[in-house]
Amino acid sequence: MSAVRFVFPKLRLAEILKTPGGLTVADALERAQANLDTLKPSCVAELVALLELADAAFERLGPVFDDAALTDLYAIAVRGIGAGAVCGTPAIDQALTSLCDLIDHLRTTGHYDRAAVGVHLRAWRLLMNPDLPDAGVQRVLDGLRKVAARYAA
Repeated sequence: MSAVRFVFPKLRLAEILKTPGGLTVADALERAQANLDTLKPSCVAELVALLELADAAFERLGPVFDDAALTDLYAIAVRGIGAGAVCGTPAIDQALTSLCDLIDHLRTTGHYDRAAVGVHLRAWRLLMNPDLPDAGVQRVLDGLRKVAARYAA
């Protein structure tokens, strides 16, 4: 009977990881932030463009429930989620998530509240201001959560 022999090769990556050197976490974070800062102007422009598209989609919403129009608005809003953090206005991500939740609730239940959708769009525009005080941001977000929660049941 022959013996089985196990061979464990030395992986180059494991050796590299054990070798001291490279960037510190602080340096890596600083470089990452610098990269995000270069993206900020184009990100803000993209959010403004999406807001304009959302405003146009909102204007097309009629006085009665329109699933297709709400779906279009949802598609616009969901594209902006995540951009707020890059732009330095992370509250926009929460507002867009709340808008998407609201639209989901409206579409699921078949209820319709054009004013609730409009409040979310106005909040989006307001939250684009990076100088808005934290207390004001929290009040806006709390109000949006209440509006969306009204239709969650």
